[in-house]
This record gives sequence, structure tokens and C-alpha cells, in this order.
Amino acid sequence: MPHLPVSGMEVSLRPLDGADALMLQESNDHPVAVALALLARVARPLEGTADWAALTVTDFELLVAALRVQALGPRLQCGFLCPHRGCGERVELGFAMAEYLAPVRPTRPRGVVPVEGRPGWFDLDGACFRLPSAVDQVAALSGGGIRLLVQRCLEPSDLAGPARARVERAMAVMAPQVSRPVGGHCPACGAAVEAALHLPALVITELRHAAAWVLDEVHLIAGAYGWSETAILALPAPRRQDYARRIRRQVA
Repeated sequence: MPHLPVSGMEVSLRPLDGADALMLQESNDHPVAVALALLARVARPLEGTADWAALTVTDFELLVAALRVQALGPRLQCGFLCPHRGCGERVELGFAMAEYLAPVRPTRPRGVVPVEGRPGWFDLDGACFRLPSAVDQVAALSGGGIRLLVQRCLEPSDLAGPARARVERAMAVMAPQVSRPVGGHCPACGAAVEAALHLPALVITELRHAAAWVLDEVHLIAGAYGWSETAILALPAPRRQDYARRIRRQVA
């Protein structure tokens, strides 16, 4: 059961079913927006209600990581081409999700205090700020960039110099980055390599790949048993896949 360290929220996640897989296949939105839509379907707070888009980016990406572990297992695999001149060999990096997430330990620096009457806002030496949320990330990725994040999350937005640097350092430890570069060595040229990893994009790509056969499975099961699409899509993914395997073996 995921515990989100910035908000302190406890969340339950139900297993993905065929309807979730179909949504993943049919959506053309940005991976962050798709991940938010998926969380709206499968995640529930243990207490009260939750607006997943309002989670800090840290909590949002940790929840996406937990969803990935539940659906696909605890190890991540990412691949990219070696950027060194004259090489271009494909580099595959694998690592445990727990190891990757271990450095993400939010803390509140001394001097940072909540702003009374403004939930989620903090004061540091007279500058007010809030931690960027998932919906802020969507807005920034849609073309607003860093300038939009500053306008939404910092008051005054034109804060500069040492005061701006202090606020940025505070934000970085209160909501540490989950998505960050990963590194290794190229198997061909031996050079050290590094690649940016955006966790929601990687996870949504993996989940879409895993969901690629959902319509074929629905077709097989409906043809074999006469069940409706709705009933088949409601099956947990492992059971739906097991039915499809049994049918394929029977007709082979």
C-alpha cells in the first residue's frame, strides 16, 4: 500500500483490468495526463477523497512508480542509443525500482513555515511558495515551461538572487526529484553514458506495451465462451491472459 511522503497520504491501488488497458491503448494524451486518468480509475485514498492532479510532482510520480510495481514487477528496464560519436550501440540499463527511489526522502528545512489560511503554501524569509503539482507539470509540458511554474508557485514571481536560490533549495529537499538521469556504461565502447528518465513517460509506455493484446484477447474469449466485451474487460489482466493462452493452446 503506497505511502506518499510529501502529503502523508496512504493509497490503495486495485489491479488493472481490461477496461484500463483499453483506455491506455486509445488515449493519445501526454503520459502525465494519461497517468492521472489511470490513477483516477484505480487509486483510492484510505481516508477522505483525493485530487491526484493536486499531488506534488514527487508524490504523483511515487504513486505512478507503485502502480508500475504492482502491474509489471519491481525491476525497471530502459534502453537508449550510445551518444558517443562513432558508436550508437543500444544501451540497456536495468535496476530495481526500490533502489532508484531510495534517495527520494522529503524533509522540511529550518525556517520554512506554513502560510496561515493558504493550504499548501509556505513562507521562507518573506517569500511565499508552494510545491509544484502534477497539474502544474502538465501545464509546463504543454508549453508554459519553467516561467509558468514560477508564476504559479512563487510569490513574488520575480524573486531573484540569493532569496530565489534559498527558496529553490527548500523546494528541492521538500519535494525531491523522482524523474532524474540514470547512468551506466556502453557495452560496445565502454564509455560512461547517461540518459534522462521521465518516470511517468516510461511507465505509461510499458503499460501500453503490456496492454497491446487486449483486443485480441477479448476477441478470442468472446469467440470461445460467448461472453460480452464488458464482462471480459472486467477480468483482472492475469486471468484474462490465462483464458486467452488456454484458448490458443486448444486451437493450436
